[in-house]
Amino acid sequence: MSTKADQLGERVIVTGRAYVRIVEAADVQLDRQPVWTERLLLRLTRALYSHRLRGLVAVLPADITGEILAASERMTGPVRGFTEN
Repeated sequence: MSTKADQLGERVIVTGRAYVRIVEAADVQLDRQPVWTERLLLRLTRALYSHRLRGLVAVLPADITGEILAASERMTGPVRGFTEN
């Protein structure tokens, strides 16, 4: 049975990983040269979640930060050899 501290730690890691993925997804979409309205929204989204991620990483211990940043495709590379069912 996990404790509340364990549950909170897991929730922080999941949230941080989601922030990482949102920032990277915004970058991918911005590389496509979207129309100006989409570009504006993507830049705003990227700035917001980058700010949230930096704030989260600033207060967390290094081991938890490492688990969060492990979600980054830039660090691990894209998934290869995956086929859809």
